[in-house]
Amino acid sequence: MSQVILASAYDAGGWGGVVVLGAAALAASFALMFRLLLRDLKPLPALLFTGAAIAMTAPHFLSRPHVLAFLFMLWWVAGLVRAVEERRAPDPFLLIAMLFWANLHGGFTLGLVLAGALGLDALVGACDAAERRALFFGWAKFGVGSLVAACVTPYGPESILVTLRIFGLGDALSAISEWKSPNFQEIPTQEVILLVAAYLALSRGLKVPLIRLLIVIGLLHLFLRYVRNAELLAMLAPLVLAPVLTRQWPSLRPDAEPKGRFSALARPAGPASTFTAVALIALYGAGLVRFGGIEPPKSTAPTAALEFVREAGIKGNVFNHYGYGGFLIGAGIPTFIDGRGELFGGDFIKQYVQAVNLRGDEPLEALLDRYNIAWTFLAKDQPANRLLAHLPGWRQAYSDDQAVIFVRDR
Repeated sequence: MSQVILASAYDAGGWGGVVVLGAAALAASFALMFRLLLRDLKPLPALLFTGAAIAMTAPHFLSRPHVLAFLFMLWWVAGLVRAVEERRAPDPFLLIAMLFWANLHGGFTLGLVLAGALGLDALVGACDAAERRALFFGWAKFGVGSLVAACVTPYGPESILVTLRIFGLGDALSAISEWKSPNFQEIPTQEVILLVAAYLALSRGLKVPLIRLLIVIGLLHLFLRYVRNAELLAMLAPLVLAPVLTRQWPSLRPDAEPKGRFSALARPAGPASTFTAVALIALYGAGLVRFGGIEPPKSTAPTAALEFVREAGIKGNVFNHYGYGGFLIGAGIPTFIDGRGELFGGDFIKQYVQAVNLRGDEPLEALLDRYNIAWTFLAKDQPANRLLAHLPGWRQAYSDDQAVIFVRDR
């Protein structure tokens, strides 16, 4: 579904349409997060949580499928937490969120895991055996429904198995930038937010029930292991913790007195204000599409180099930079490797990374011969280029600030 939506946005407005779609999805997601937090918290703490989530997630603000799934991720988790708090099974209507999430992005498998964890939280918090029994059967039926909804995709249960294959890539994942651990020297804001959160939790004596604590620790682990998961911690942990905070500190509840200067944020906007805001947003978005001149960054879309390839009539198998995969697919050029790691497998990715960095057991020239490579299309700073410049039978055909192309002599 994400592919269809993104393609439609591109057909309607080019790259500007794709960017506006992603920006709109992000804006709607954080607005929804704020409104969901307002059910448990006063406007100021809800606003602080939302602002921190925006800062944590900002490095992953990309016009890619994950941003389209945020709305349904928030709807799903908030619905599960609300069911636990109200000592009942989740609303079956919530399965619609899983249906859309599963068709938009592979992260829906985390939603299934969270459903199991929060179901266990509901059972632990039951008052007596009768309530625990009723909750067990209610959550069990919802769990079965969730699995069924998650399989209603063009791929059926395969969508769930893909997640297992991705994590099965093992060490090869660390070779992919977004699957690396966060580098706080490059993104210090995330470190500051984590330190402030730790300070507040420890200094104020925050007490979190075991299952909720394990969920938050799990989300923290996913972020510290893979930087791409910053949004999971930043957007979901506040939803999980908000009811706990208000139980420990009732003054944080939205109905607690006195009303603060931010209390107006909790009131829904009127029809006129909503219409005006939507009209201004639409006008701004249309202006970006028409006059913004938005294009993908040259680091992932080296258009000048591709134009040279077409003018020079270069054909045959290409040995390409990992980050150029989607760009080449869009240009109709079959890739040696691209971002679909689960299709290539961990061994192939490791082989590629070792070859391009001149660290593998198999010499680069042997790999190029084995795959009958006719030309290479690599980023300028990659070590393989330095070796290719000295290999007999290869010549540099093109170079600019982004990409270097070598061609095999025939």
